Amino acid sequence: MKLADLQAQFSRHLLHQPVDLSALNITGPLPVEQLMSLYRNNFYVSLTDYLKGCFPSVFALVGEEFFEQLAKAFIIQRPLVNANIELYGAGFSPFIDSVEQTRELPYLAGVAALDWGFDRAKAVVEIASFPFAELGLLSEQQQSKLRFQIPAETLLIASDYPLLSIWQGVRKQCLEGVDMQSAEYLILHPSQQDEGALYYSLSAAQYEFLLAVSRGDTLDQLAEIADFQQQLNYFIGNTVINGFTTGDE
Repeated sequence: MKLADLQAQFSRHLLHQPVDLSALNITGPLPVEQLMSLYRNNFYVSLTDYLKGCFPSVFALVGEEFFEQLAKAFIIQRPLVNANIELYGAGFSPFIDSVEQTRELPYLAGVAALDWGFDRAKAVVEIASFPFAELGLLSEQQQSKLRFQIPAETLLIASDYPLLSIWQGVRKQCLEGVDMQSAEYLILHPSQQDEGALYYSLSAAQYEFLLAVSRGDTLDQLAEIADFQQQLNYFIGNTVINGFTTGDE
């Protein structure tokens, strides 16, 4: 059997797909069925532990048994395709949002998104400061085409649920007083302060402004937004807007 075929059969067995184990010619101190069962169990335990580390708030909300069932379903339906496990958790929040098991927990995917966003924001080593000097060198025509940038791994969420309150409540081990009927706009972004990430609620106007920035609206378009200058100054001062590009780039 060719190596590629062996790897494909091995992967199918890990994902609980039917495989003729006798054709793999695997030898060892135990029958091939037991050896493969042990390996498969270790495989799921390792990936589940990884997901628990990336999504501690989700784990705290649903408990060990539910989380492990959810993780197993995720591993089977969204198998690891890259040897680098670092970004494997990126699909966990959309998966949670798509499965029947979490229909009664409509806020859980959002909490997972915050867990993942926090994990990724902390991984940002360097955060650039806004280049005021370079901005001053632009012509008026260049400035009109200017598009502002926000740091990589910045997360913007509009939710029908108080995600930030839930997420912070889990971290503090206190969910009393959370109004589950309140909608929320929020941001999470890398920071050189505190835990390596800042997270806080936004007003609807602030959220819409940052959404326009993130989709690439030009300075001329942004200037039509109410309180444009005030919002721009605020978010530059808080390192949420930390760069720009021009139409010449």
